[in-house]
Amino acid sequence: MSIIRLSCDREQLYAPEPDGTMVDRPFDERKLTGRLEAVKHSSAKPKLEKTPMLQRVLEAQLATATSQLRPSAPVVVLVHGFLFDPFVAVGDNPSNTDNPHGRLFHFLPVDDASAIREHTTSWPLGLGIRDDKGQSGLAIAFGWKSSPGLASSLLTRFGNIYARAYDYAELAAWSLAHVLQRLAAQPALAGHRLDILCHSLGTRVVIRALALCAKEDVRENFIARLGRVVLLGGSEYVVEAQLMYKRLLDASLVGEGRAHAGPHFYNIGCRENDVLDKLGENFGPRTFGNHNVIGHNGLGSLQSASHWIDLQIDGHALRTWFAQRDTLDISGDQPGNIWDHWYYYTHSGNMRFLNQLLRERGRFALPALRNPAQTHGPIPEGIAPTGWFGD
Repeated sequence: MSIIRLSCDREQLYAPEPDGTMVDRPFDERKLTGRLEAVKHSSAKPKLEKTPMLQRVLEAQLATATSQLRPSAPVVVLVHGFLFDPFVAVGDNPSNTDNPHGRLFHFLPVDDASAIREHTTSWPLGLGIRDDKGQSGLAIAFGWKSSPGLASSLLTRFGNIYARAYDYAELAAWSLAHVLQRLAAQPALAGHRLDILCHSLGTRVVIRALALCAKEDVRENFIARLGRVVLLGGSEYVVEAQLMYKRLLDASLVGEGRAHAGPHFYNIGCRENDVLDKLGENFGPRTFGNHNVIGHNGLGSLQSASHWIDLQIDGHALRTWFAQRDTLDISGDQPGNIWDHWYYYTHSGNMRFLNQLLRERGRFALPALRNPAQTHGPIPEGIAPTGWFGD
């Protein structure tokens, strides 16, 4: 297989079955499934812990998954969004499960109409990753519990399930940080940058993981090893993203003069996603100015950051630029459907763009995209501050 599967319920990591079926039992050294480390942390002074069981699983699976990995093939960590549960059974039909491994991280062909209707696009296949032992790339599927039960939400967030899921995302972030750190230390991946693709509330998991690990006392080489961090319809708050980016700057992991160091962020947003963005902006937890989300507003006052770009896929200027330069058909939503928060990946044109973004490194590097000497000029960037349905 060209995929490594891990699951997470807040601070508890799991190694599931090869198809993503949860194994909630003590770790089985022979089968390499079951409960791995529970990575607890204090946000005041986080510290990466030793995770020998996670190390064992990654070493064993990488030996098979990367046996034919090409130097130019992408290695990408996949992180889904809201309302998924890795404890749900995986079946033959992606639309019949809320387990992210069965619904998104599968290798089953799904026609465009069904994928748009049921939100069942195969992320690995869309990115060009096949079941070929790494020739076409490697996916690390990180499934996290993002669907809290009503009872626990009533007890802790007075029934606000979204705010409770946001809490879960913060805990899952520390588990993801340990996974990234272990991946970066694997000799089998030494020649590869680690990319990340995340959607919706998954952006909270990713941004929080990087923010925690940019602190001086937990800074590890894995942050410098990161490549492209692609944020789709981000539900993380602008102030949290700015905090993370400033920590990377303070740690000298990104910035002017370090064009090739550290992660580069491609924040893909759209105005046609207003309805769900408003849910995120009004039902998430309220702390020190949290209100606007990155999928709706970009990076705010840091929009000119050298390692971050905001792209509005429903903007006329950007769509025209891609059509002229790359013949790519990007789109913010299915016409007439303002609730289509999943069109970022269910639209085949958008997925082709993401495929090229991870594979054609030079053409989609931020300095190249911003180069004014291009035939059609620099890429139109930024997300419009007003408007309900794009332009």
